[in-house]
Amino acid sequence: MIQWQQSIQRTEWPRILFVEQDYLVVPELLSAMRQLGVEHATVSFRQDASFLREFFNTLEAFHPDFILTVNHAGLDAQGEVLRLLKQAGIPLASWFVDRHEMFMRNRASADSLLAVFSWDPDAVSSLAAQGVAYAGYLPLAANVDCFRRPSVPTEPLRSVAFIGSSWRGKVADLRVAGQFPDELLRQSERLAQQWAVTPHEPVFRLLRADAAAYNAWKSLTDEKRLMLLRLVQLQATSLHRIDCVRELLPFSPLIVGDAHWKQVLADDSFSWCDRISYRDELPQFYGDNIVNFNVNSLQSRHAQNQRIFDVPSCGAFVFSQQSRSLEELFEPGLEVACYQDKDDIRPSVEKWLADTEARKRIVEAGYRRVMAHHTYMHRVDKIVSAMEQTF
Repeated sequence: MIQWQQSIQRTEWPRILFVEQDYLVVPELLSAMRQLGVEHATVSFRQDASFLREFFNTLEAFHPDFILTVNHAGLDAQGEVLRLLKQAGIPLASWFVDRHEMFMRNRASADSLLAVFSWDPDAVSSLAAQGVAYAGYLPLAANVDCFRRPSVPTEPLRSVAFIGSSWRGKVADLRVAGQFPDELLRQSERLAQQWAVTPHEPVFRLLRADAAAYNAWKSLTDEKRLMLLRLVQLQATSLHRIDCVRELLPFSPLIVGDAHWKQVLADDSFSWCDRISYRDELPQFYGDNIVNFNVNSLQSRHAQNQRIFDVPSCGAFVFSQQSRSLEELFEPGLEVACYQDKDDIRPSVEKWLADTEARKRIVEAGYRRVMAHHTYMHRVDKIVSAMEQTF
């Protein structure tokens, strides 16, 4: 069932103080506020005492109705900033677009004026248990100021393309940072292989079922335990993503991502590019492909990534893994093309490449859905509505 049926009808907006940083969705939120005519001020987050001075000076001069930040930027682990904001009567909204456990490790004070949003629907119950005044699901969206259909349609240059990380680099970095014993690393690889097949099972449950791995894990510090669980998740996501992308090889795809793709696929049937500019080149890139392939991460498998919104916004065709969260945002088969599992990828790509008219219908319907309900202007409206109803 489609749940995102809101339209933007308000003419008056609250004043928002936005904590700016170099991170996903920050430029998109700023662009959306400008397009909506939201009066806002910004303060640039940085890890030093001067940030807090600027933050509270701006707060006093601007008098916002609430503060907006991404991934808890600007807040301290001890909750001192929230305590001061409570005294000033200024609510704060924090939108998590990554695992919230990395940023919000302590329970919020019961009377704090804190609302939290997550791009992952599975995280909402955990956030609500942290004692916040409001916890809600807020998926990513399209920045229509950047990702838009070309005024003059062009013919695609290639059949299939995928843009994304292999996750091999992140896995290697975490293995080094964790300094885990060799035997525990081998056990983590075995657990990752299991979890890649059954991602609906909690990683911890698989760990508990492996006596040797569990006993070794218990001997670690709390921080190292979390790192090992994260390592298993990343390794499983890497395995899953590589297996899915491998199904595209019969179509001679272009793969844009890290250099590990050339090693893990070890095949001459695909082209490779290391990176392209997100805002300057991606809108054109999506239109150059008949099929834009998409696959989500296993550790946040119900959190839809940016591609599922950006590609339709450009008037291009996206082919993504079906999930219940995707079904709440688009109508599968009508507004977005989906595959069920790895074995469904190759025959489905063949079908969509052969059916031009069906692709065009989905592209047009997906574009209308994004424009009506899935832009960052809609997300700002959702945040504002939640803040008005909560505080």
